[in-house]
Amino acid sequence: KKTLSTMYGKIKEHLQAELEAIKNAGLYKKERIITSAQKADIVINTGEEVLNFCANNYLGLSNHPRLIQAAKNSLDSHGYGMSSVRFICGTQDLHKELEKQIADYFGTEDTILYAACFDANGGVFEPLLTSEDAIISDTLNHASIIDGVRLCKAHRYRYESADMEDLEDQLKEAQKHRFRIIVTDGVFSMDGHVAPVDKIVELAEKYDAMVMVDECHSAGVVGESGRGVTELYNLKGKVDIITGTLGKAFGGAIGGFTTGKKEIIEILRQKSRPYLFSNSIPPSVAAA
Repeated sequence: KKTLSTMYGKIKEHLQAELEAIKNAGLYKKERIITSAQKADIVINTGEEVLNFCANNYLGLSNHPRLIQAAKNSLDSHGYGMSSVRFICGTQDLHKELEKQIADYFGTEDTILYAACFDANGGVFEPLLTSEDAIISDTLNHASIIDGVRLCKAHRYRYESADMEDLEDQLKEAQKHRFRIIVTDGVFSMDGHVAPVDKIVELAEKYDAMVMVDECHSAGVVGESGRGVTELYNLKGKVDIITGTLGKAFGGAIGGFTTGKKEIIEILRQKSRPYLFSNSIPPSVAAA
């Protein structure tokens, strides 16, 4: 009879070989240990002071005094954590106020909060679409969108990044399905390219498709007042679903959101698994 240690011995060797291959390929990720607050000039565990050019702290809010004070105040008024998912006993007035402010900020009808935007993207497709429907996705979309698509039974189409001719071809092919949704990053995180969302919306209207935009790397910095690519292209109210994060420009703590049409948000509250089975974000984060 095989023992647990024997079985692990086999996979241990496999994992060691895989880790070595990752190192040999120059792809092994090491964590930098910071001993100061997150900001432009940071202190690392060697004692060195270095300049930080790699954080997503676009507006410098990760260490902003107003956010820190708001978080401190909420610890006294609302406590440390919720120890619950939202629909049982994990919703405070702070969560509802934040959801309303996000909807107002983006000019949408309603908002739902998640522990991270990875969860928002992972939990948006499956509640809305079935095997009768189609998702048309940019090839350079974030991993969270890719994983969210994988969790859904809808048919999958991909178009070359920002290639509107290819997108139109995929939309033509997807006409045989009940519902269609085009999904794209607003700003592609690895290259910094801005998606042509204005042209995407035009094609969506022509071929009867919904549009979803991930504003993680654009909200707070793109557009005249930082409301993302939907503001940049003057598309307020024309994008059906916007996802985003509180972990970059908006303070860099934790949390994500989906904002958009009220019926979409309502069904996500009822059926989106990352929302239903994950703790609420801490009160201090909502307050800040």
